[in-house]
Amino acid sequence: MDVGELLTFQPDKPAIQANKRKKDPRAQWRDEVGLEVPQKKSLLEGSTNALHQPASISEEEKKKILKMVEDEPETEIVDETSIKKMILKFEKRSYKNQEMRIKYPDQPDKFLESEMELNDVILEMHVIATVPDLYHIVVELNAVQSLLQLLHHENTDIAIAVVDLLQEMTDVDTLNESEEGATSLIDVLCEQEVVALLIQNIERLDESIKEEADAVHNTLGELMC
Repeated sequence: MDVGELLTFQPDKPAIQANKRKKDPRAQWRDEVGLEVPQKKSLLEGSTNALHQPASISEEEKKKILKMVEDEPETEIVDETSIKKMILKFEKRSYKNQEMRIKYPDQPDKFLESEMELNDVILEMHVIATVPDLYHIVVELNAVQSLLQLLHHENTDIAIAVVDLLQEMTDVDTLNESEEGATSLIDVLCEQEVVALLIQNIERLDESIKEEADAVHNTLGELMC
C-alpha cells in the first residue's frame, strides 16, 4: 500500500442497529397463540356514557311519588257557595254544643268533643276575612249575631276564638278592600252593640293567662262604633 492509498484509506464502520424496545414476552406469546388483546376504554369515555344513561326509578319510589301527589291537599275556592256551607256547619256545631251542655251540665266529657268541633269551625271561618266583598252573605245569614252570642260562652276559649275572628274581619286593610262589605258588617256590629259585648267579655278574662291576655289586646283593637 503506497502513501496515496494510506491517505484515502477508511476503516469499515460497524452497522449501528436502532435501539428497538424489547417486546413483552407475554404479548409475544399472545401473538403466537392468536389471542386478541382487549382495548381499554378511557375513564372519560366511560363517564360520558354514564351521563347519557337515563336514571332508573324503582317501583317503590314511583308509588311514594304517586302517593305524595294524591295526598296533596286541594285548595278550596272561597266563594258564595263555600261560605254558605261554612256558616251552616258553624250554626249546626254551635247548636249541638249548646244542646250537649244543657243535657250534660255536670259532665264536661260529654260536651267536650262538640266544643272542640265548634272551636275548629270558628278557626276555619278566618278564611272569610280574605273575601270582604262577600261579607254581606255572613250578615244576611245572621252569622254575626250567632258569633256575638258566643262571647258569653262558658268556655273562654270559644269566646277568645270569636274575638280573634272578629279582629281579623274588621282589620282596616281588609275593610278597605270592599266598601260595601265593610259597611254591611260595621252596621250589624253596631246594631248588636258589639262594644258592650266586648267589654263584658274582657271583664271575665284573666290577663295572667297568655291566651286571655292576647284576647284582651285583640279586643281593644276591635272596631269601636
